[in-house]
Order: sequence, then C-alpha cells, then structure tokens
Amino acid sequence: MARTGWLFGPWIDLLLVSNCFWPLLVFLQHDIDFTGRAAVQFWQIYFITTPHRWSTLAVVLMDRQLLRNRRRFLIGFTLLVIGIVVGVRLGTGGLTCLLAIDYLWNAWHFAAQHHGIYRIYGRLASRRTTLPIVVEKWLLRAFLLYVILRVAQVSIRPSLALDLLNWMDWFMPLLPAIVLGNALLSFRRAGLGGLIYLVSVVGLFLALLTSVHVGNPALVLCLTTASAWFHASEYLTVIGWRLKRQAQTSGPDTNSDIVRWLLSRWAVSLLVFMLILGSVGWMAEHNFLELWLLINVIAAFLHYGFDGVMWKRSSPSISTTPVGLE
Repeated sequence: MARTGWLFGPWIDLLLVSNCFWPLLVFLQHDIDFTGRAAVQFWQIYFITTPHRWSTLAVVLMDRQLLRNRRRFLIGFTLLVIGIVVGVRLGTGGLTCLLAIDYLWNAWHFAAQHHGIYRIYGRLASRRTTLPIVVEKWLLRAFLLYVILRVAQVSIRPSLALDLLNWMDWFMPLLPAIVLGNALLSFRRAGLGGLIYLVSVVGLFLALLTSVHVGNPALVLCLTTASAWFHASEYLTVIGWRLKRQAQTSGPDTNSDIVRWLLSRWAVSLLVFMLILGSVGWMAEHNFLELWLLINVIAAFLHYGFDGVMWKRSSPSISTTPVGLE
C-alpha cells in the first residue's frame, strides 16, 4: 500500500481523507434549507467530531508500548487536565474562561494535523522536494492558523486592526501557493494522493478566508462546519490506517487477544465505536448537559495532548510523522 502513495486506495482516500465532497456539504447547508443544514451538523457533531476526539483516548489505552514508555506523562497530563477543568467549573460555575484556550489549542491542532497527514502522503510516495521540509511546514501551518484565527474575529467592528487583516487576506494565500507550486514541481505519479489532499485542504481554507473577507457569515458557518467534518473524518480514517498497520506488524506480546481481535477488524470496530459514542453523546447532552460538556472539555484537552505523543513516538511499524500536536 505504501508503494501506491495512498493510505487505503483512491476511493476511500478521496472520500474520507481528502474529503473531496466538502463543496457538497456547503451546498447542502447553504442552498437547500434549514433542515438540510441541521442534518449535516447533527451527524458532524455527534457521530464524527465527538468520536474523533474520544478515539485518541481509546487508541492510547489499547497501546501497551505507548503506555509503558510514556506512563508518567500520560498519567500526569490526565490528572492536570482533570484538575484544571473541574477546578474552573467549581470555582466559576462554568467553563467559559476555557473557551479561548480550547479555540487556540484546537486551531494549532487543526493546522498540525493537516500538515501531518500531507507529510504522511509524502513519505508513502517517497516524495522528494526542493523546498526544505521545515519551510513547507511553517508556510502551510501559518496559512491554516491565520484563517482559523481570522474566523474568530468576524464580529470585530471596523478598525485599524481590521484594515490590516483585510490587507493581509490578499497576502496570506501566497503561502499555500508556494507549497502547492513546490508539490507540482516535484510531482510523481505515486504522489497523486498527497497532491489531491493538499489541493482539497487549501481550497477549503481559501474559500473560508474569502467568505470572511467579503463578510458572508452564513457561508462562513457552512464552511466551518465542512472544515470540522473534514478534520474529524480524516483523523478517524488515519486512525484506522494506523490500527491496520499495527495489527499487521505488532508482536504477540504487544496487545491482548481482545485488542488484536479488534485491530484485525478495525473498520467494523471503528464504525461501532462511532455509532455507540455518537448515540451516547446525543442522549447525554439531552439529559445531563452540564456533566456531558464537562466531560467533553476534558476529552478535548486530552485529545490535543495525547495526539502529539501518540504520533511522535518512534515505532518500526508506524510512521513517525506527527498528525497532531508537535
């Protein structure tokens, strides 16, 4: 599979990783009616976004090697997050003051993940590039971060700062253009999957930046929903790719029998996980809203932190390219 430059194959990658159908998601929300928009957001929130965050915790718990090598960090970070979130909830009566931290951390997580998956495609295709890896990394991440943070200030009144951002909106697309130009110059047939992925990601964020620049809040909302769907879908798929490689290469002492059984049936296991967690999330939010929000904030912060550790570790069976935080 690595020789082809695809994670699973053209159709699965185009549908679930490159998410080439994201314009259809925008159309369903923006041009049909409220029912269509609500349906997309329902499936995105409960069965895509929520499971993608919890999947990191599940994978970490199943990984004996990671638990053994990073036990102190995992336990310490978990206790720290729980202590801070619960402390803020008890001390202030809400979680509003953590929203800014969550947004900024999530913005970095989005940018790092998109770049990380692009790097995985590059490694699968043995892509050679004239642009230094570190330059490519920061050009792409800087653009993605700028767009995400630009969305956060759509409510700012006209000011000098807004005038400056409006000017920067014309400059920032040059950053992904350099990365895309480099990808075209170094293109090989095996790198088609990575090129399509890059074009899809950059296209989505360029559309989002344009909608912010022209002041179309309805389109901004539709595109941010599509971006969240994109982010969670590609993550769940790459998790499946990681589990599949782990099932094929792990030794008998790496995982228990039940874990090996789940890994060998990763697609069905992941689908059942998404359905169960999505259903539980919907029921919990309608019956225990405050508790469910508290638990999900904890799960989100653990997802951000564990993700970087999970993808950085050195393993002969799994690419060390980071998909989340660095």
